[in-house]
Amino acid sequence: MAANKLTRAARPETHFLRAGRPAQQPPSGSERANQTAPLPAPWRVLFQIGGQNQTTVGLEVKDQLLLGRTDPLTDTRPDLDLTPYGGQPAGVSRRHVLIVRDEQNQALYVEDLNSTNGTRINGFWLDPGRRYRLRDGDQLELGDLLIVLRFVRSPYPAAH
Repeated sequence: MAANKLTRAARPETHFLRAGRPAQQPPSGSERANQTAPLPAPWRVLFQIGGQNQTTVGLEVKDQLLLGRTDPLTDTRPDLDLTPYGGQPAGVSRRHVLIVRDEQNQALYVEDLNSTNGTRINGFWLDPGRRYRLRDGDQLELGDLLIVLRFVRSPYPAAH
């Protein structure tokens, strides 16, 4: 079967047909290089916050995101303020966790910032100050507040 597959170079070019227009020729080598150059795409993560009365918030992770509660007295302003979602009664700290990208931009990690009520991933307690890799569908518990993470876009395709 593998012998029947054409390599990329041996495949015939496909021309785009549009009604009322002649077939478009594929771009030349230099034009093709300009069109397919990879663009640095930030990670976009959906945070599904809460249980039954769930709210979804989408954010891009450029370098890092701070999750916690806003406190005007200490001038704490997290990137995702969990106060409107019951963060204070659920035990979310002002500076609870940090979500960071790795240097190669291929994975996201979560780090508990020595929060008062702790953090769990999929039921396992995190050690403060240590980074843990995040995966699509992970359940984070900040105190008693449940957050499900959904990765919308990653800069790299999934490995097969």
